[in-house]
Amino acid sequence: MKNQTSGALIAPEPAGIRVSENLKALNEQVSNIQCRYYRVLAPDCEIKTEADCWYFRAIVWACAAMVFPPLLAAAALCVYKAKKCRKGGEA
Repeated sequence: MKNQTSGALIAPEPAGIRVSENLKALNEQVSNIQCRYYRVLAPDCEIKTEADCWYFRAIVWACAAMVFPPLLAAAALCVYKAKKCRKGGEA
């Protein structure tokens, strides 16, 4: 018969983990690059026209269609209305 010990095994205490200054500097550089990138990208992502609004709605309905597939019809309708707006028709 084997002897079984009860209780949890004790893990050794981790020695003081120090993050090197190089890693901190690298994280700061990455953060700065991300901030500059998103600052430049922001004006590109604005909804400026009515057609842009319809395309945005189409994206939202397409995402919702992942849960409830019949919503793809709503997304298709939004794309149709966006194209109609681009051609100068009424939405």
